[in-house]
Amino acid sequence: MYQIFVVEDELLIRQSIRNVIENMQGPYALCGEASDGEMALSMMQDLMPDIVLTDIRMPFLDGFELIRHAKTMMPWLKIVIISGYGDFESAQKAISLGVDQYLLKPIRPPELTKSIEEMARRIDADKQQRISSQGYDDDEVQHALRQHFMQQMLYGGLHTSTLLERAHTLKLDVVKPCYQLVLFSFGPEELDYRLLQISVRNLMERLDSPLYYFNEASMLTVLCDGRDQDALSENVYQFIAIIRHELREFCPSITTVVGQPVQRLSAVCQSYRTASDLLRKVCGVAAGQVVDASDAAQIAAQIIELGDPFGAQFQHKLQQASPADVPALVDEALDSPEGSRFNSTLMRYYALIDLLKMTALLVVKASPELDMKDAATRLSAEYDVMSASGSLPAFRQAAIDLLQRSVALREENLSTMKYSHVISKAEKYVAENFCDPNISLISVAKYVGLSAAHFSTIFSQTLGRSFINYLTAMRIERAKELLTTTNMKLSTIAMEIGYNEPNYFSHVFRKLEGTTPKEYRIRTQGDQ
Repeated sequence: MYQIFVVEDELLIRQSIRNVIENMQGPYALCGEASDGEMALSMMQDLMPDIVLTDIRMPFLDGFELIRHAKTMMPWLKIVIISGYGDFESAQKAISLGVDQYLLKPIRPPELTKSIEEMARRIDADKQQRISSQGYDDDEVQHALRQHFMQQMLYGGLHTSTLLERAHTLKLDVVKPCYQLVLFSFGPEELDYRLLQISVRNLMERLDSPLYYFNEASMLTVLCDGRDQDALSENVYQFIAIIRHELREFCPSITTVVGQPVQRLSAVCQSYRTASDLLRKVCGVAAGQVVDASDAAQIAAQIIELGDPFGAQFQHKLQQASPADVPALVDEALDSPEGSRFNSTLMRYYALIDLLKMTALLVVKASPELDMKDAATRLSAEYDVMSASGSLPAFRQAAIDLLQRSVALREENLSTMKYSHVISKAEKYVAENFCDPNISLISVAKYVGLSAAHFSTIFSQTLGRSFINYLTAMRIERAKELLTTTNMKLSTIAMEIGYNEPNYFSHVFRKLEGTTPKEYRIRTQGDQ
């Protein structure tokens, strides 16, 4: 599906473009529209379109500035300018910004349809070229040496002066104020890793990111740098969005870990150890998500770690389990071939001790006023481990009780994760300001103190939908309430919920509810 975004300040023109897109045959969808460049940039960062149709002369942020910023954040974009100005200077500037087509108003529907279809063909051609490309501009030996350099930096063992000498030899500029690693795990789908690596290499060359390393077929590590920590964080999350967008056809599930930022080249090695260890853990509990190493406490709360008695497979399943799932998991472990180990009283005793320690640790996480010794003492008084290990039925029940308690504590710990207050603050702000037509992803991100890219990632992962979808749903729910309980005009309701244009409000309402606002009012008021 080719996602298309329209930026046009004239309502009638925007509406006619929308009609053309909606009537096109094939995999084309209008993912969003805006009346000015500033609002468009905020929405596009959340929606990640493939094709943008934009005017030039617009309030707040003109088309050229929009294109410049959007191309930086989303280099895959195909841009079509639709303008009433055909002067040489405008056309020349459009070319310098990498615009794909320049169309003049008034534009006829067949011409616009043809242009959109051409953009789709170019997208397909670019993908095919990246997949099938076998030759590279860089010398293969040079590429291999850079990979080896990255390997040495990640795994350590070399003095900083030696690393700098080798970087100079390879013409790599690695002296930067800040560094941050990003680790990607591809899978668990069946992938053609050869094509994946070719696509990654082409993508890295386009993004001018020479320092990356495939630690194994399904794991990629990239070194990012920046002038300061805030700018680096923004660039890192934009980079992640690009990788996940460009490789989504190869691998829909890409688990990502953002390492701790460091200011010394010699510290990259330790940052990698921490991030790679975290990646192995989160692949079990947060597959397909983006996790920041600074959230290590949050991830630790999600992971229930056991020793050997129950086995690795049981451990993996436990990460996804709810308290209700625990009895079946325990029975499965006891009935498995390895379950015979629990015929031993000593093994049952060791397993329950392990469970007791794990539960005590989670109790301490949920109640910081307790120390480990206090928690273990209380649990030992509650659960007679020696007695429970005396028979298999008693062991089964004690194991179920402790595991259910641990899983419940884990869920309680997750409710206090690092970003919960950020999301709560954002939700409260949106609830109080969703009627403001100027509210946007960027304005809310600024309010909660995060970069737009970072906020967009944690918001969608925490709530399960994008910021724009969340805001739109809130506005439409308010519109339904007003349609049902008042006789306000549709234009007034549109303004009341943050839409300056009644036609766009009707379009969004019909898209979400499957009916027009007028039809909805007739049906709901008739039921009363």
